[in-house]
Amino acid sequence: MPAHLSTHLKLTLGTFFWALTPIFGRMLSGYSAPWALTFGRFLVATTVLWVFLKLQRAPVAPGGRHGMTFFLLGLTGVCLHNVLGFMGMEHTEANRANVIFSTITIMIALIELVWFRQRLRAGVLLGILIGIFGTMLVVTDGAPWQIFSGMLGLGDGIILLSAASWALYSVFGRPLLATCSPLTLTFQASLWGTLMLLPFVYLDREVIWQIMTDGKAVLMLVYLGVLNSAVGFLWYYEAIARLGAVVTSAYINLVPIFGLLLSALLLGESPTPPLLLGGGLVLVALFVINRFQLKR
Repeated sequence: MPAHLSTHLKLTLGTFFWALTPIFGRMLSGYSAPWALTFGRFLVATTVLWVFLKLQRAPVAPGGRHGMTFFLLGLTGVCLHNVLGFMGMEHTEANRANVIFSTITIMIALIELVWFRQRLRAGVLLGILIGIFGTMLVVTDGAPWQIFSGMLGLGDGIILLSAASWALYSVFGRPLLATCSPLTLTFQASLWGTLMLLPFVYLDREVIWQIMTDGKAVLMLVYLGVLNSAVGFLWYYEAIARLGAVVTSAYINLVPIFGLLLSALLLGESPTPPLLLGGGLVLVALFVINRFQLKR
């Protein structure tokens, strides 16, 4: 199979894996243990990625001084993105979270405009505005004027911060791909993030034993660690190396499509008209952004 086609297929499958993240987060929200759940997930992920490194005989760490970059990757892509995700799912529905996460493409386009000083074509700007409006429809349940009246849901705001953390993660590691393989980069980000999480597990000490003895919770954490984190994160950075951050992140817009179906099947959540309309606008924004692309 051509490498280019393989990359697109991996991204599509990866978004299916990720669509289950808010759903499982919703199922695990009763524990109110975001630190312990995230640590368990990435302890599994880091172990799996280390096995991948050994099987491929790849270097565990690249040459040079990249500690600060790995620190930022662990902070944004592992700690903040996932802890905030678990926190947000205690206060919002999986459907809404999946659509809000699809704004990551828009965030990355804006970050690259500032970070790499890329000029935006008019079509890309139009796509960004469409995406922002679609997201406003979702998070305000069809009343976007609430954005300006402080009536947004707590969970929606936390999920938006989680999405912003992932957007930063997507950008911070890109320069390192010139000297570091996606596998080594993903392992280091997961390792640093897991170590950062360790001290905070104490905050959830009262429910750790309950989680460890809950077979369903353990299976969900293994799934999240192996497929969503180890495999999904690795494929994501492999795609960034080939396609760039904006095009790669555009596939995240498939997450709400899979998420709507899975939420209906697993949680019995029914999509509301504002959710469907806003999600549709986000997909339109995806098409427009990728049609015109970023121009240096």
